[in-house]
Amino acid sequence: MRIGKKSRARRTLGFYRSAFGIKQPYRVLVDGTALQAAANLGLDLREELPKVLGGRAEVVVTRAVVAELRSLGKEFKSATATAKRLPKLDSTGSGQAGAASASVLAAVENGNARRLCVLTEDAALQQRLAALSGVPLLRFARQVIVLEPPQRDERAAAEGAAEELARANDRRAALAPDAPDAAPKKRKRLREPNPLSCKKKKPAPAPTSSGASAEAGVKKRRRGRRRAAAPAAASEGEAGREPNPQCAQ
Repeated sequence: MRIGKKSRARRTLGFYRSAFGIKQPYRVLVDGTALQAAANLGLDLREELPKVLGGRAEVVVTRAVVAELRSLGKEFKSATATAKRLPKLDSTGSGQAGAASASVLAAVENGNARRLCVLTEDAALQQRLAALSGVPLLRFARQVIVLEPPQRDERAAAEGAAEELARANDRRAALAPDAPDAAPKKRKRLREPNPLSCKKKKPAPAPTSSGASAEAGVKKRRRGRRRAAAPAAASEGEAGREPNPQCAQ
């Protein structure tokens, strides 16, 4: 699909999503003409429809559509086989002429409660579906599937429903009792500081004179011991020396 067609499809789906609540995963209801057209073109609808709609899509049929295809003979054998494998919607009808189209219309009438999209090649059915609000319509254009834009009446109906909803909300808000005023917030009172945290720290006790003199005495004694040890080491060195015999002579 071309970029322009994709953007138009996104806008159309955006309208149906906001106005009628049709969203992913999309459920696309197909009839016998759509299945036969896909078989002639060699298209798999379960692969093509997600590309067209830009999201997940499930293809479904009515039982009346399956019955109609069975009654059409060997020419619709491929379409019949495809229809048998698809999920079925509960519907009334038989394989008689027009029953399949009636079952498709019945599935989306009265507001399209199942949020279905419809793919069909039946021109008469397309016209009847276009007259319904909230039913996205798909069709074949040459060899691709396209999503039809909403009709003017459909847009007008959606805008009127939105305005009516807005007026109803305004009336409901006007009749509702006034909301009670919010309770005033309590102000936090200033608490008195903890008296224990306010006590001044006691100053460190100053060293006394007796303590200072004792430390000085210890240092002096250490120094004195070191000095006394030095001459003792020297005397030991002299005693260890042997007398020179030349000096003795």
